[in-house]
Amino acid sequence: MYLKSITLGLVSAALFASSAAADWTPDRPIRIIVPYGAGGVTDQIVRVVAQEMEPVLGQSVVVVNQPGAAGSVGTQAVMDAPLDGYTWLSGGVRDIGTYAVVGTLDTGIEDWNIFTVATITGILSVNNGSDVADVSGFVDAVRTDPQSMFVATAGINSTGGQALGALATAAGIEPEQLVYDGGNPAVMATVSGEAQATTQLSLTQAEMIRAGQLRPLAVFSSTPMTLDGSDPIPSINDFYPDIAPTENFVGIYLPMGVPQNVVDHLASVWEETLSASEALATLCSTRGCGINLNVTEEALEASMPLVQAAAWGLFERNEHAVSPAELGIAPIE
Repeated sequence: MYLKSITLGLVSAALFASSAAADWTPDRPIRIIVPYGAGGVTDQIVRVVAQEMEPVLGQSVVVVNQPGAAGSVGTQAVMDAPLDGYTWLSGGVRDIGTYAVVGTLDTGIEDWNIFTVATITGILSVNNGSDVADVSGFVDAVRTDPQSMFVATAGINSTGGQALGALATAAGIEPEQLVYDGGNPAVMATVSGEAQATTQLSLTQAEMIRAGQLRPLAVFSSTPMTLDGSDPIPSINDFYPDIAPTENFVGIYLPMGVPQNVVDHLASVWEETLSASEALATLCSTRGCGINLNVTEEALEASMPLVQAAAWGLFERNEHAVSPAELGIAPIE
């Protein structure tokens, strides 16, 4: 679905790394906190990153799942950790950029040094036992009886929650959303029948779609998606042309204030290390994500339109606690 995208600025990022960058050699293990449960999209991508970074950094890179409150528990843990470069956060730029909008954490995307890995998007799917065969059937079911079509997501500010909100606005429906501590629990709840549908990410759903446990109805992208071993999944824009694509970037985040030589060193090895990763290439080619390697200022610039769209979408659907304008998040012109 996506072309491999590696920003040319990464070449300069590798070249600009100062002599101070080379001075940082980790002397103990590094933790990456995944603020969601095991098995979700962030967890899967981050474990590949950890695997590839260990030989480069010369230390163990330990992935720790710390779910709770739609990602805010694990994110707070990183915010509370010492600013020494040994505790990293993972997640989606939309999620991190909207914690303050939904009132769960006092942080924004500009508070972090961003290292993106992949571009992901959601799929509207139903339990394979459902009578719903297409998007129109889903909309009709929700309109007739919202409690007959519970939709599982990882929270209103997650990519799945944002996608559901966009569809609800476009179709004029009020779906019942069940929130879980991560995308994988939401998908498994749909497979088990606890929920009847999900809008979670393609990478999390792919195996259940191929196994015939979920029936995909539409992908929240402007183009169809083809997963290995499954029929093409139509774009949501085939049904609702005005829905903006709800892609998200998954990445690693170091809080502002960590030593600059830590940031510079990671920037100097990021593209070269991960662009050569066969494990990352295989994960994305089989699960429906696009490799998207970008760092620091370039990553922030690329991420801001996604954060703006997410923040103002929450505002327009009255799912916000604080107006994006109060937080200095401008609407997309």
